[in-house]
Amino acid sequence: MGFLNLLAFGYLSSIGLVIFFYIFNKKKNVVHVSSLIPWGILKEDTVRSRVFKVDLLFILQILLILLLVFFLAKPYLKSSIINISGKNVVLIVDSSASMQTIEDNGPRFDQARSQALKMVGKLGQWDKMMIISSNYSSRVVSNFTDDKARLKNAINSLAPIDTGTDLDEGVSLGVSFLKNVERGEMYVLTDRSPSSINFTNLKTWNIKFITFGEKSANVAITSLNVYQDMFKDYREREAYVTVENYSSDSKTVGLSVFLNDGVIMEEELALAGNEQKTLSVPGLNAPGILKASIKTDDFLSVDNTAYAIINEIKPINILLVSDNYRLKEELEKIEQGTRRIVVTHILTSEYGPEDVEGYDAAIFHKFVPDSNPGINSLYITPYLYSSNLRAEDVKKGKMFSDVLITEHNLILHVKILDWDNKHPIMMHLNNLDDLNIKSSFVMKPPAWSVPLIKISDNSNDSPIAFAGWYEGKKIITLGFDISTFDFSKSDSLRMLIMTLNIIQWLNPYEAVDNNTLLTGGQYKLNYALTENIEIVTPKDEILKYDAKDDATEVDFVFNKIEYTGEYKISGANLNSRFVANIFDEDESRIAPDATDIEGLRFEEKEAETLIKDEKTEFGKYLLLLVPFILFIEWLLYYKKLRAGTA
Repeated sequence: MGFLNLLAFGYLSSIGLVIFFYIFNKKKNVVHVSSLIPWGILKEDTVRSRVFKVDLLFILQILLILLLVFFLAKPYLKSSIINISGKNVVLIVDSSASMQTIEDNGPRFDQARSQALKMVGKLGQWDKMMIISSNYSSRVVSNFTDDKARLKNAINSLAPIDTGTDLDEGVSLGVSFLKNVERGEMYVLTDRSPSSINFTNLKTWNIKFITFGEKSANVAITSLNVYQDMFKDYREREAYVTVENYSSDSKTVGLSVFLNDGVIMEEELALAGNEQKTLSVPGLNAPGILKASIKTDDFLSVDNTAYAIINEIKPINILLVSDNYRLKEELEKIEQGTRRIVVTHILTSEYGPEDVEGYDAAIFHKFVPDSNPGINSLYITPYLYSSNLRAEDVKKGKMFSDVLITEHNLILHVKILDWDNKHPIMMHLNNLDDLNIKSSFVMKPPAWSVPLIKISDNSNDSPIAFAGWYEGKKIITLGFDISTFDFSKSDSLRMLIMTLNIIQWLNPYEAVDNNTLLTGGQYKLNYALTENIEIVTPKDEILKYDAKDDATEVDFVFNKIEYTGEYKISGANLNSRFVANIFDEDESRIAPDATDIEGLRFEEKEAETLIKDEKTEFGKYLLLLVPFILFIEWLLYYKKLRAGTA
């Protein structure tokens, strides 16, 4: 035992002060004698004694002083604390497509899982482990824990999926946890080389790669493209499939192509080492799912199948709302030439919101409905109509024109500077520099759209056409009037092509945006979720999304595209589908990468035992006796007062 404040013992001098008070405040004792003779010989010190009698009250007061002094001196007891701190292990498991490669000892992923389970079994009593699964994204499967049963269950729940891998993201995620722990180490179970990871992370932190894979032979379908045109018959559509040999050995490959499960093509290919071949697919005669499949002696099967969608050809019914008969005549030329569109014309004064029912698209010429018509639409120079709107209605946002009309200005001398040749509306338009547009409105595109054509306006690049999705429907706005062009003349050929592209893009049956996606990508519904939907994955897993729980103010995005194949989407007013393929060279090239990083060091940590002396104060517990002693003292003093001896 010891004391932290020895100076407190100076307060023991207060005991002398208590004794002093007892001596000089002692009462005289009355001595009764039988006569005056003895009294004459009695001394004063016999009658008045300066030595007081020690009673219980005095003892309690001294004890009270001692307790207070002990409390101020801060007494403590010495003790030794033994603290054992284990290591913290971050385990990253690569669960991408290439980990499905079949080796002599089984799939690479099964080998990695067995290794992970062994590592859990070797954890010490004080060690903890975290598990991260890494594929196209990385997620924590289990936080740091020493519960081996929980860790094993987490590892056994992992499975490889049909996507690429961003192992750099997984390592960076693991590093973020290593920064906050002591005696940390990271293991990466993968078939990738450390050279594919950010070098700084590897050099700075305690990371070890455990790699799997010996096989190198693989053949993959690297693309399946379908070129579709609503103005062509199915047999006129084109499809191409590309097969590539990623090994150095020659391969014989059997290729089969199916349309709605019916074989339309079978061919045997001879591929030299690292050779690829592209073949045309004949026999397209109906809409549906196109599937290409290969058979060969390789070790990865996930890239042996690819999918595409053949869109259904349907006549597109278009409602034209215009007071301009010239535009009606130009559209009739397209109608007669393609026999794929049907145009119905009404005047702007005849238009009502119910008129769009039963149509696939609408064209509004110099006219904007008061409310959103809720249909794929083309708006041609709507700004002339906007000048007649009441200013207060525009400011209050009561008119649909607010969506289209923000800032606009009329330009008489149009000089085209740039155009988006990657957008479907601008396909096959290689040169628009000298397009004869006499005048046009320039405008500020809404946030939901992208510019299509830009012109020079006071040294600024200003758009005169934009397109995008609004509330689940496609919208195009043109600042110039296409009715001024004669589609039967050669100098209007480019405007004719653009108009055909616009009609094809507005066609709801010609869904090209989400027909073919890559695994690990996103499917965009292009409008906020307003109804309950179900998505059935290629693994027949049913994913349900509730409009109440999952709805947002932005477009609905489905980002769980983890397997190749067909995804079906259904709802009360929705029936759609899309397909997903892997088409990832890094995953198909399964040959182990021998490249390594020199100077990469790894230190296996050990549990650490720390012995720490600790001082435990207990003076506060002595202080608890003070109120009790004061109470006893008060009782004794009160008793003496009643007895007259106080």
